[in-house]
Amino acid sequence: MTARSIIDHHVKQACETNRFEHKDQVLRFAVKMTAAVTIIADILNLAAHVSLNALGLLPYALLPAAIVGLVISTVVASVLTFSVIYVIGLAIHRLTISRAMFERLSRTDMLSGLLNRRAFVDEVSKAPQDASLVLFDIDRFKFINDTYGHDVGDRAICMVSRQLAATLSDKHIVARIGGEEFAALIVELTPTERLALVERCRQMIEASNVGDDVAHLRVTVSAGIAERSSHDTFQSLFLRSDRALYLAKASGRNRVIHSDQVQELMDKSGEGLYAS
Repeated sequence: MTARSIIDHHVKQACETNRFEHKDQVLRFAVKMTAAVTIIADILNLAAHVSLNALGLLPYALLPAAIVGLVISTVVASVLTFSVIYVIGLAIHRLTISRAMFERLSRTDMLSGLLNRRAFVDEVSKAPQDASLVLFDIDRFKFINDTYGHDVGDRAICMVSRQLAATLSDKHIVARIGGEEFAALIVELTPTERLALVERCRQMIEASNVGDDVAHLRVTVSAGIAERSSHDTFQSLFLRSDRALYLAKASGRNRVIHSDQVQELMDKSGEGLYAS
């Protein structure tokens, strides 16, 4: 394997495995490759001197000629190799950072900073079965926009996003899936604990201010929750959560309804709010 093929192999490997995410990785790789190429160059240089001497074609004594040759090959190979590899590494580093940023932006809702709908569905597909899907919806959001303006509406979305992100730790998945709609997949707790955590989210949002200039405005959310283990497909799970959310909104808003409660509440109301 030639020095060129070795460099080509390692550069391709670095591109494929994101080994150049940090500049210190670039430096270490450049030093490692420089050492490898320099050693190969010195071996080839020495072999050439020995061969020429054996054929009687070397015009100088072997030892001094080999020493001079090794010094020259070491300096030239190390300087050129390090310069080329380090420049290439920095270029790959910038491409890696750009790619990571693009991927992050493509998965992030720009207003809230949460995952977007596409990223949420991707993450849910990899999450454990023992989890609860929660759909949140800001109550009377159209009234907020019409009365206070879209700027206040955006601030309400950001406030809800912050509270959901703060209350639901990193192990849970939180996303903004549409205008005033949010979704969360809560994991690693019992169903009762997950329901209590959703209720805590509702309370934290209700207790939060959108801003001093609208301190009298209290933003609330309604939520519907369903257990993932009870559904074979994400669509079925989503529809059950959405049904519970609908009933929470129709029952007066600012409340959490579990999908297991839907039929019982509908029977009590006698209104058939949502066809089963």
